[in-house]
Amino acid sequence: MTKAKRVESDEGNIYKRANDMFVKVTSGDTNGAYEVCEERCPAGFASRPHMHPNNHETFFVLKGGAKFLLGDDEYDGKVGDLFHIPPGTPHQVIAGDKGIHMLMVYSPGTTEAMFEDMTALTPEDRADWKTGAAVAKKHNTIWLKNFPRSSK
Repeated sequence: MTKAKRVESDEGNIYKRANDMFVKVTSGDTNGAYEVCEERCPAGFASRPHMHPNNHETFFVLKGGAKFLLGDDEYDGKVGDLFHIPPGTPHQVIAGDKGIHMLMVYSPGTTEAMFEDMTALTPEDRADWKTGAAVAKKHNTIWLKNFPRSSK
């Protein structure tokens, strides 16, 4: 049985790469139902364009802003905005000039293992498309080469 817990500001399972990911509520805390993460991205950071075949992903903007590319739609995300991404939706987040700080919920909770595996890679392997895509795929994340399909 899981227990209630408190996680302070700079705590959680921390995965530092080009962005910092703090896993605040783990899959183990929820019996696999979901994970809650805090992501801190510097100015100009861009996630790899990707999609999750079976997972829901929700972002809530706490500080800063970013461009959110969700399927065929593009949004300027600002403090207080929430974006929900259902399974199969191609998406990418591109941090604005002040970076972005977000709260994220993944359901079911299967992404922390990917953060752990990606962080364990060398920076060169992480930058290599084929290597990174293989690790992501192992964790229900598909990197996309042709997204977005058109510039807006």
